[in-house]
Amino acid sequence: MTKNISVLFTGDYAPCLGFEPLAQKHGADIFGDLQENIARADLAFINLETSLCVNGKPIKKSGPNLCACTDSIKAVADAGFNMVGLANNHIMDCGPGGLDETMEACKKAGLQTCGAGKNLAEAQKPSFFEKQGIKIAAIAVAEHEFSIAEDNKPGAAPLDPIDNLQQLEFAKANADLVIMTIHGGNEFFPLPRPGLRKVCRFFIERGADAVICHHVHVPGAYEWHQGKPIFYSLGNLVMDHPHPPVDWHQGYAVSLDYQTGCSTPTDFEVIPYTQSVKQGGVIKMKGAEQQSFLEKLAGYNNILLDAGAYADAWTEFCKSKEPALLQRHFSPLQFKQVRKINKRFSLPEAWLPTSLDCEKMNMFRCESHLEMLLNILERKYEKGQI
Repeated sequence: MTKNISVLFTGDYAPCLGFEPLAQKHGADIFGDLQENIARADLAFINLETSLCVNGKPIKKSGPNLCACTDSIKAVADAGFNMVGLANNHIMDCGPGGLDETMEACKKAGLQTCGAGKNLAEAQKPSFFEKQGIKIAAIAVAEHEFSIAEDNKPGAAPLDPIDNLQQLEFAKANADLVIMTIHGGNEFFPLPRPGLRKVCRFFIERGADAVICHHVHVPGAYEWHQGKPIFYSLGNLVMDHPHPPVDWHQGYAVSLDYQTGCSTPTDFEVIPYTQSVKQGGVIKMKGAEQQSFLEKLAGYNNILLDAGAYADAWTEFCKSKEPALLQRHFSPLQFKQVRKINKRFSLPEAWLPTSLDCEKMNMFRCESHLEMLLNILERKYEKGQI
């Protein structure tokens, strides 16, 4: 007898800044009319993009340390989510104590967690979910920033194709479907960097039934590879920003339907929405707004289908980051107006800085940051500028 199962994936949930009091006061209602889609799903997955704690101490890192109160997770459980991804670059923002409190808060709320643990082995364990006689394995990993677990260190499971392949093989042997989530990509770029796209396709080729990415904070492209879907960025689900970049307030959830014995989705749906503190949370798009959004996504998808257009889009994105990145990481001159001066006079870029060690480490260690930097430097080399 054929049975069906529905899986819903959403992007980044960070009930911080203006969203923290909203989550405490209104609970699940911050997810607005998306709750009806969450409730219909057998498995509903959310990426928790913050620590939840009161006693954890912020770690030294580049970028913001995100933290929210532990009861912010209640909104997630009440909305109908049942699995929380913890593999991301903010889950260790408040150190080991913060991770402990986060995982305990999820457990008390009745939520499964995936992608983090007290050590590397625990973080890399797939999470299993079964309904209608169909067993799903979820694997969550993150690019290398300040949150990654080690053999004797807590944190998130890393994006490591060798280890990830072993995770995937174990999951395939113990489940009907395997879905991987990857926290990675270049912020505010709606397409995957070439290396990330290659890795996502590799996971599909080696048995993953879907790959879902998040991290870049804007909605991005998706494609089908060997009959299986890859979503490169769902955007933010609930996340505030004091000065939001373009498309920060847009995102989409994706619903995938499967039948017994079939690893290709029988149906899928992209569910676009807007989200902000001002509007009280999430509101699904409708009418012309929805159509315009879907057309934008189709435009991104078409770029992936054209190798030349895709290469050009990646190069243009790297070019847009070049002046600020080289000045910040390769110039010793660090003062308030140095970026404006650099744009006008092109200060020497080979001078080595004497500070920003955390940012430099993150630039070279994180896969997406490094690939962008290499693109910039390789183009300068080809032009004879270095």
